[in-house]
Amino acid sequence: MASTLSASAASAVSVRSLRSTKARSRRGAVSARASVSEPEKKSGSDSEVSIRRRPPNGQSLHNVGTDQFAFRMEAINEKGERIDNEINKPVNILEEIVWYKDVELQRRKEAFPLQLVRTAMANAPPARDFVKAIKDQWAATGQPGLIAEVKKASPSKGVIQPNFDPVKIAKAYEAGGAACLSVLTDEKFFQGGFENLELIRSAGVTCPLLCKEFIVDAYQIYLARKYGADAILLIAAVLPNQDLMYFQKIAKSLGMAALIEVHTYEEMERVLKLEDIDLLGINNRDLGTFEVSLDVTVDLLAGPLGDQVRERGITMVGESGIFTIDDVNVLQEAGVGCLLVGESLVKQDTPDVGIKKLYGRPLD
Repeated sequence: MASTLSASAASAVSVRSLRSTKARSRRGAVSARASVSEPEKKSGSDSEVSIRRRPPNGQSLHNVGTDQFAFRMEAINEKGERIDNEINKPVNILEEIVWYKDVELQRRKEAFPLQLVRTAMANAPPARDFVKAIKDQWAATGQPGLIAEVKKASPSKGVIQPNFDPVKIAKAYEAGGAACLSVLTDEKFFQGGFENLELIRSAGVTCPLLCKEFIVDAYQIYLARKYGADAILLIAAVLPNQDLMYFQKIAKSLGMAALIEVHTYEEMERVLKLEDIDLLGINNRDLGTFEVSLDVTVDLLAGPLGDQVRERGITMVGESGIFTIDDVNVLQEAGVGCLLVGESLVKQDTPDVGIKKLYGRPLD
């Protein structure tokens, strides 16, 4: 989420306030620091996040393979013996993705510097109202609004849709009644790309677009807007509240919404300390085991955190494990006003029909 700040440089970055009203009046006027938080915090009781931003002992670049990237998996102990470098192994797939982003972003910034990205943003079509599209569908249908996901693959499932055509899928989703679309932009793990945002928007699809990227740097937010995104995803397991607040401000300054994703009670409790939350998503997937249970959402919304959400009027988004009308009903009864659905729809040859079946709507 310009070269990436080093740990020592990042610790020296102070939190500067947004510029005055004059600065806000210019598109993208928020200063583009990579992050406002200390990036090297380790997982533990004294850290807000469960995902470490970078390998503690650094990456190891090599010239073998296509991506020239590996973690330093060996260490030398006090006896001079080579041993497994356990601390430099990702704890789960999300941490591995985040660690790789650090290397990927260095390359992106060299090829397409932030200054050029912000200049190119002037030619991007205006951002559309992502949250309104969801609320309007919710009000019109009496069912949670749908964010349908455009993705080819995932780390857990491999290739989901071998005949992947992002524009064809997006148009089918729109025809089937999706309120908004989520577009995977990660290349290495999901076989996506930022260009898919542009392709879909240029094809005349009117559904607002969420950039489904693993954001760790402000650069990615500007890149999302350049390619036509109307909203971004921010993952609480990766980003402390200081970063969530900062990245939300950047998104709003560009006319975009932010969907903040949580996985646990602790993450949700922390995120609810923030003001002006557009959308709050609960991912039903356990990051450690990859098991999925709708009870994650049901239980979180049945307790005191659910009371806070209802009092504040925050639109809740249910994520993962949504395959049938029964799943839709369970989450709606729990208090969810929007669903983000990917695998169960994108793997179908007729995703428009898949949407109607998912919501129990007539097929003609």
